[in-house]
Amino acid sequence: MADIRVAHRYAASLMRLAIEQNKLESVFRDMEQLGLAITNSRELLVMFRSPVTRPESKIAVVDALFTGQADPLTSGFIRLVIKKRRESVIPGMVQSFSRMYRVHQGIVRARLETAVPWPQSLVEEVTGILAQQTGMAVDLSTSINASLMAGFVIQVEDKRYERSVARSLQEIKQLFSDNPYIKKY
Repeated sequence: MADIRVAHRYAASLMRLAIEQNKLESVFRDMEQLGLAITNSRELLVMFRSPVTRPESKIAVVDALFTGQADPLTSGFIRLVIKKRRESVIPGMVQSFSRMYRVHQGIVRARLETAVPWPQSLVEEVTGILAQQTGMAVDLSTSINASLMAGFVIQVEDKRYERSVARSLQEIKQLFSDNPYIKKY
């Protein structure tokens, strides 16, 4: 829990610096790249969390990742976090920064899961409805899940809307298993 708060504080500091220096877009791109690198490389994640690896080695790896690509603000901030021996919170900091950026830009992330591919016009209609309901721009990703049988699941941040045949069958099964006429001892 403490690591989450520390990661959030570092992300908030980086966000304030990026806004103050008018570099929010470039810092966001850098943080997204770092997040992808951490997601795609288990070794990088382990390195950040390892207390055995020396900070100089970690800084060298970060410099190699960011050389010529990242904004000096981003790479300098990551170096500072490592020098302060807080590199274990970098993955959480990346996620926290991404959330803060979306809130700052008025973007909400949503995921649409369907049993079969939907036509693009229907996906756009769902995006419009979600934008109207949330009052924010919607970044909608779609996926196929055949186990739904029919219907859909929409996840918007921490809210979930599910209308699928699989869910309906599960609810019916639950109703039949809870027979109020049979005494339970």
